[in-house]
Amino acid sequence: MLQVSFEMPKHQKCLAALAERYQDRQPDVADLCLIRMSVLFPRHTVITVDGEDFRIYRRNSRETIPLLWPPKRSGR
Repeated sequence: MLQVSFEMPKHQKCLAALAERYQDRQPDVADLCLIRMSVLFPRHTVITVDGEDFRIYRRNSRETIPLLWPPKRSGR
């Protein structure tokens, strides 16, 4: 029913490079994996609650990542 398509150990070099590139944003491992998966599966949209950081992150150095995130609540 479920197939895992991302094995983190196989992508350690790329994840380390992304961590270095975005060190000022202090991404967690989950964010780094989502950025990497966005490169591997470019037709898919990343669903996140962290729209602020993901508007900064890029795949393949310059491409924006297709995102879906909830709108900010106003006045609460």
